[in-house]
Amino acid sequence: MLSLFRTTPPCKGTTARSSTACASRDLVWSSNEFSDRGMSSSRSATAAAALLAGYSAARKRSGNSRHLGMRWVSAGVSQGKLARVPSTSRQASASGEESKIRVRFAPSPTGVLHVGGARTALFNWLFAKSQGGEMILRVEDTDVARSTKESEAAILEGLKWCGITWDEGPDIGGDHGPYRQSERIEAGIYKEQLEKMIANGNAYRCFLSPEELDEMRAEAERNDQAFVVQSPWANASEEEVQAMIDQGKPYVYRFRVPFDREIVVDDLVLGEVIWNSDDLGGDFVIVRQNGMPMYNFGVVVDDAFMGITHVLRAQEHLMNTPRQILMYEALGLKVPTFAHMPLILAPDRTKLSKRHGAVSVGEYQNRGYLASGMVNYLAQLGWNDGTKQEIYTIEELLDAFKMNRMSKVAAIFDTDKFKWVNGHHVRRLSDEEALAMIGSQLKEHGIVKEVSGEFVAKASQLLRERISTLTEAVEELKSMMHFDLEEMLKTDVAQPYIEDGSIKETAKLLLDAQAEGQFDAIGSDPKAMQHVAKQIGKARGGVKKKALLVPLRLCLTSQAAGPDMNLFFEMLKEVDDNVLCECVSL
Repeated sequence: MLSLFRTTPPCKGTTARSSTACASRDLVWSSNEFSDRGMSSSRSATAAAALLAGYSAARKRSGNSRHLGMRWVSAGVSQGKLARVPSTSRQASASGEESKIRVRFAPSPTGVLHVGGARTALFNWLFAKSQGGEMILRVEDTDVARSTKESEAAILEGLKWCGITWDEGPDIGGDHGPYRQSERIEAGIYKEQLEKMIANGNAYRCFLSPEELDEMRAEAERNDQAFVVQSPWANASEEEVQAMIDQGKPYVYRFRVPFDREIVVDDLVLGEVIWNSDDLGGDFVIVRQNGMPMYNFGVVVDDAFMGITHVLRAQEHLMNTPRQILMYEALGLKVPTFAHMPLILAPDRTKLSKRHGAVSVGEYQNRGYLASGMVNYLAQLGWNDGTKQEIYTIEELLDAFKMNRMSKVAAIFDTDKFKWVNGHHVRRLSDEEALAMIGSQLKEHGIVKEVSGEFVAKASQLLRERISTLTEAVEELKSMMHFDLEEMLKTDVAQPYIEDGSIKETAKLLLDAQAEGQFDAIGSDPKAMQHVAKQIGKARGGVKKKALLVPLRLCLTSQAAGPDMNLFFEMLKEVDDNVLCECVSL
């Protein structure tokens, strides 16, 4: 039986796949990670994090700006033919165009738009638009069982809410369509390129069954060796292949990985990264049994024929890059410039998930976060402009964005910091924006009938300074409007002022002021409240500010802290039939 794994690269000069050993190699990064089964998103993210951790350590040890790249993965890499991908700014597209910068965001419509995907789209958009380039939206919907139109619509809606626009896409068309992979399959785009690779000997039909592959994988594990696919069908005759087709045997198409090729990428984020083709796990599947293109094949064809010049993506995709480069070369296509951006991890440095508080973009929108706050925070997950500035408008981000400020280190998603950033953007809302956004929250929760009138306007302006998310507005207003003196007298904060008689004395003086008509102008004349406070302070013998104001606030609002009392009473004075919540007048 032909052995389908190898411990060493074949001797130089061989063209047929051979199991003959030439020299041993100690693999640190197992080729099993590149198996036909592929990697789950959680596994790939974890693997990429580990990969980059070792990579960074190796670079630090080397002390060399032209760092080791991926050499640390495999010891003693032999020097084969070098495939170098430069970090150029302009490249010719598959159609022969010398184009401006063109980037793409290519989501799979199998769920919602998560924060990681939104950040990838944002960085692509910032990179392109800051240099007068174009953004293309492509939908990778080849997962027929899980892809839905509803998911596609939700993803597009999430991007639009963030303010991320595109110049070509499935909803607006363009010169490089179709923009859904399912439609590109129907158009025969992948079939044409597959036939080209078959004709030039870079791809072949493989009839290995899943059971055969499992046995080969198990054999490699029993021998404590990395599993590397060497299919006997790589060199089968046309007669042997046709006989299997005539029998109705299922098959996939595999890409013929060249032996001992060194692949070098000048990554815009990571710098020089190096692989050897012998570490890629052998010949890999490019078309499934059902005729669907695998990810690596589809993305190469799509990016090339859509004229994509720069591929900006998360570092979990780094291990896809050498395979894709080999296919670009096999098809005679220009290779785009790559930039692998840092992963987003949870505070415990594991894969970000819902249990860490990270949810979809749409869910954050429902929780009252602003699009401007979302964009601001996502932009700082792996990038900064070298200053101490933390709050940005989208215009400021476009002006400041430079790819050389991208970090190589994983970013940590901090929900508290996100909320803090969002609070700054809430406070930047104009009066009109605050009325529309905060007023809508008040109406939705039955605080007011309509988003109109002076009460809603003043409440929105007051709440704008006191909340971090829009959904906090309702409880904050209820808390301000709530007036329970009996409950206040039981609180710890009130006890010192009860014991020293401050509250009782202040309450008596307030009743006297009310009887004298001093309350009549409160809420309309800002000086009226100051006058009352000044009179009470004088009557109490000129007590210090805190000793004066805390008992005064407790008596008037039943709370020790809160908004400016002038603004609060201005709002309270505007209570009318539009207000549905319980409130106690001054």
